[in-house]
Amino acid sequence: ILLYTNIENMNELKDLLMKGELKAAIVNSELIYHTDLLMLASHKALYNAKNKSLKTKSINTELLYNLFPSRSIRDSLKTFGTQDSATSAIFVCFDEEWVLKLKDIVKGKLSSLDKINELVNENAVKKLYKIPAYMTDQKSILNFIITKISSKELLF
Repeated sequence: ILLYTNIENMNELKDLLMKGELKAAIVNSELIYHTDLLMLASHKALYNAKNKSLKTKSINTELLYNLFPSRSIRDSLKTFGTQDSATSAIFVCFDEEWVLKLKDIVKGKLSSLDKINELVNENAVKKLYKIPAYMTDQKSILNFIITKISSKELLF
């Protein structure tokens, strides 16, 4: 999991991704409340890939789907995929070789994952996951989101 800020070539990266020439998930950093969410979504994507039960076409899109609160694949990709105007993004690679390649491809600053908290748009996160107004402490919000994305397959 890599966090890049000050990205200058997001359009180029999205083009590579759409052509299948970039083997990583590019995640909208504004919607990641905590790194634990990335770990959970990654674990679910790896598990589904291993068991040949991906709901999407690739492990990278599966990660984006796993972050989304409902079962809409299209909405999950639209919401959690990075925006053309974005200057920061989280890259999740399931192949170690691509971690090294990204360092050559991304024109931006590799930043510490600790900076995720500075990039999150809390209002957008609360709206996306429909977090109740009375829920204000970080641990409760994180647990709420984890429960929501963990249990979405169980809901009808």
